[in-house]
Amino acid sequence: MRRPSRIGLAAALAALGLSAGVAHGQLKRGARFEKGGSCVECHADVGKARKVEHAPMAQGDCTACHKPHGLVGALRLQSEEPKLCLACHPAGPLGLEEAHRHPQVEKCSRCHDPHGSDHAKILKSPERELCTSCHKEGGFAGKVVHAPVAASCLTCHRPHGAAEAALLAQPREALCASCHDGANGFAAGHGGFSVAGARCGSCHPPHSSASEHLLRASVHPALECGTCHEQAPRTTAPAAGAGVCLSCHEKPEAGKGSLHPPAAEGECLTCHDPHTSDFAPVLVAAQSTLCVGCHDDVGKALAGSHPHQAASECTSCHKGHRADRPNLLKADGRALCVGCHEDPAKKAGAALVHAPAADECSGCHAPHGTGRKALLTAAQGDLCGACHADVGARSGLPVLHAPVTQGECAACHEPHAGPAKLLKAQGRALCARCHDGMLQGTEGRTQHEPFKAGDCDTCHQPHASETPKLLKAQEGALCRGCHDVAVAAPAGGSLHAAARDACTGCHQPHASATAHLLLAPARPLCVTCHKEIGERLEKETVHPPAGQDDGCLGCHRPHAAGEPHLLLASVSKTCLGCHDGTTPKFAEKHLGFPAEGMNCGECHDPHSSRMAGMLLPETHAPFAGGDCTTCHTEPRPKKEGAR
Repeated sequence: MRRPSRIGLAAALAALGLSAGVAHGQLKRGARFEKGGSCVECHADVGKARKVEHAPMAQGDCTACHKPHGLVGALRLQSEEPKLCLACHPAGPLGLEEAHRHPQVEKCSRCHDPHGSDHAKILKSPERELCTSCHKEGGFAGKVVHAPVAASCLTCHRPHGAAEAALLAQPREALCASCHDGANGFAAGHGGFSVAGARCGSCHPPHSSASEHLLRASVHPALECGTCHEQAPRTTAPAAGAGVCLSCHEKPEAGKGSLHPPAAEGECLTCHDPHTSDFAPVLVAAQSTLCVGCHDDVGKALAGSHPHQAASECTSCHKGHRADRPNLLKADGRALCVGCHEDPAKKAGAALVHAPAADECSGCHAPHGTGRKALLTAAQGDLCGACHADVGARSGLPVLHAPVTQGECAACHEPHAGPAKLLKAQGRALCARCHDGMLQGTEGRTQHEPFKAGDCDTCHQPHASETPKLLKAQEGALCRGCHDVAVAAPAGGSLHAAARDACTGCHQPHASATAHLLLAPARPLCVTCHKEIGERLEKETVHPPAGQDDGCLGCHRPHAAGEPHLLLASVSKTCLGCHDGTTPKFAEKHLGFPAEGMNCGECHDPHSSRMAGMLLPETHAPFAGGDCTTCHTEPRPKKEGAR
């Protein structure tokens, strides 16, 4: 479809009674535009009455700022801020071409309502409220408020841009003189002394103050100018050096202690302002800034990740001029620390005080700060290892407790004072801080006695070991320290190989839902090694004892036995424990041979078989027919152990 020309569109608008100079209502999508109207018929919030209207709004000329056919749901501006605003409000008179500009001038609508307002200059809110929405109220709410602050910010500041810093309307001293008598360098307000050339702000905060005469928070006690300045002629020059200060203040002498160099050299003004300051006692800057100007090592410490909070106020620990102790300290090292921190030597209920904690704190802690927690002078593991050289990594043992590896001695130990061995808790309660998962669900289960008693150190070393899992000895030797388990087969007997050195191959070391702390019931456990038997039990007819969960232990001993194959007794005695060998039926099945002494395993499989009667799968033909005389002249069963 051919788009209508601009001339055609203008003619159509004229026919509808809409002129370009009048505000237009935009058509809704799909609706017919039947008569003329204004934008405010839809945009009622824009058209509401205000005390001060933006000129285009008062003239009904919405298109002065908006495009008439914007996107659906949005009205596009003719151009973006501040270009749009500057088309009517030139930059020069606003001060936008000056050296200093208000940071929000790129977004006029941040401060001004574009349609109208109940406040002068179509401001969005009253002037002071608007300014303090960014410039927080705190600096304007002191005990003594500068009169212009209570009246209008624009008394001293330009709103958009200015030649002076802080958007001041004039140079600072000229601005002050516009209200205050500036004759003879403001002498009238300064005891007859000229302060020409001095920065008013060096003594007077511009907005508010806690002190009379709008002075800064800390004021020199003697504010009679003549106390320090020459009377005739009245000049601002004080007596040379610290002489004028020492007429009131006692000169600090070193004696046996320490003396601050600026105080010793009479350079009082290195640290103090002679009149007034925001920082007591009339310091030229905050202590944390002032002191590190000379003590840059302290500054670096305070800038680290773990600064001593008290060190930001240097006089928390140090005197300003002289002290009876080194480093201007207010008290001896340890005594100074326990003035704020609990004295570990007096900790209630402590059975043991760590030797360094009873000595100087600086043996372990840096006084100002470090990059480590607790202001430690070295990594925890290295610091502790300096005294405890045989513990942990320094022991040369290959298996380390995780906190030892990480150098986190304080994970288990109190660093200053506490119970025996400075442990944070005893036994199981301490270990549960990390190994809580091991303890979950053990209630009601069979528990290993040391585990039940919470004596983890019965089996484990706390720091390092030669054996895995921090065991105090090799597994087998450790267990045999309490459990009487054979390490060799008895004469004519047998030994379970796993019982020698791999107890945890079958047993849980802590707790189990199965008797004897087994990892699982006997049969499922045994077939994890005896896989062939396990596979046959799944496919063949199962000898009933072998099919039961604890069936293996019905015939076999778990550790060692006086019989081959870990049997509880000889083969015949084991079998006759369940099978009655005296019955006629037994005699018939076994050709009348006596049961006692018979080697059942010559014919029967003790676990499972695919043959009837649990017979071995490979059978000699005469035997299968029950005919022994084919081979034997005097039939009798082979005795146990015979070949």
